[in-house]
Amino acid sequence: MRRQRRRWFWPATVGVLGVVVSISAAVVPSAGATGVMGNSVPAGFTDSLVAAAHKPVALAETPDGRILVVDQAGIVRVIEDGAMLATPALDISVKVCATNNERGMLGIAVDPAFASNGYVYVYYTFKKFPICQRDIVDVPVNRVVRFTMVGNTINPSSEKVLIDEMTSYHGNHNAGAVGFGNDGMLYASVGDGGCDYTGASGCDTANAISQSTNTLQGKVLRIKPSGGIPKRNPFVGAGTARCNHGAIAVGMTCQEIYLLGLRNPFRFAFDPNSVKTRLFVNDVGAGTWEEIDKAAKGKNYGWNQREGPCVTGSLVDCGPPPAAFTNPIFAYGHAATGCEAITGGAFVPNGLWGAVYDGGYLFADYVCGKMFLLLPDGSGGWTSTEFATGLALGGPVALMFAPHGASTSLYYTTYANGGEVRVIDKT
Repeated sequence: MRRQRRRWFWPATVGVLGVVVSISAAVVPSAGATGVMGNSVPAGFTDSLVAAAHKPVALAETPDGRILVVDQAGIVRVIEDGAMLATPALDISVKVCATNNERGMLGIAVDPAFASNGYVYVYYTFKKFPICQRDIVDVPVNRVVRFTMVGNTINPSSEKVLIDEMTSYHGNHNAGAVGFGNDGMLYASVGDGGCDYTGASGCDTANAISQSTNTLQGKVLRIKPSGGIPKRNPFVGAGTARCNHGAIAVGMTCQEIYLLGLRNPFRFAFDPNSVKTRLFVNDVGAGTWEEIDKAAKGKNYGWNQREGPCVTGSLVDCGPPPAAFTNPIFAYGHAATGCEAITGGAFVPNGLWGAVYDGGYLFADYVCGKMFLLLPDGSGGWTSTEFATGLALGGPVALMFAPHGASTSLYYTTYANGGEVRVIDKT
């Protein structure tokens, strides 16, 4: 998976509008364990292999503790009792565009009522035409669908398309996260497509389609599990319409939109410690900044005019954003650390790893192969410290806390070493 101009998918100490942005030494000063990949985790933690997995791009957990692993090629596999099952739960690779650029099956979520309905939700790039082209009229589209799972099998004929026709024009910036908030609603992230498929703007930093409200590109969406529109979505009523079958007239607003002004919100995470729906969105930047956005209904995070806490492409033009835009809660620039592509994130469950980690958010970078712990600084800002290092180019990609043995542990995926699902445990 690559991003336009460089690798597909941060860095120095910067203070902007009271937001402390710092990436420093490990969270604990003592040396940690070193795993088989040469990776290092803090003292008192271990990093071990769960299973080899081809291009493991996303994870989800069933209520009974099974782990669903998405292969970008269009396959879902099951880890049960610590081992990956030989037979895939789902294989729709024949209808998925996954061999060119960043497309593929990219996200998975389990219904809150899974125990009674077996519903599993998937985000994938649909091969709408015989071949998977880009920058041509006949290009693939991204979609959000629902399947039914019985036992360890997801029935491909049970597919119900909930949102369709999200054009994957240039092949990159598809985003693809899906998940449920505590409000019981399904959220999905959509990238800007790399280039403006309408031709109204351009590519990369010139791509302004995230600011167009009549299309789902460059947005986070919120829908009901059935595909309907929640009545408290930010854009309903006069001047709005459904966009579940594609863009609507210019000047109208899509009812599915929950957040806008995003570039490639590849992964997001819900806070299990919050009674309300608390969502952090990891938005992959262009050439200068990576950012984490705290979701707030109807907010616009500024892309393509803003990147991180600054004017796009700038490290110094970082005054207060225009009234229409919201700054990220945390951002890091590329130059100082060699970290250039934010990927997965996960909130640490309170009480799991001790008080030093309570209130913490872990996030990862694909390029520098590190995980960081983000903690409130007590003054309304955030401080980041290295948590795990040496994880190799190609990961981590997805992060998730889930049962492992007798405890709860941090699962993560990587494309390194041919693809792996790994787990970090506190000993």
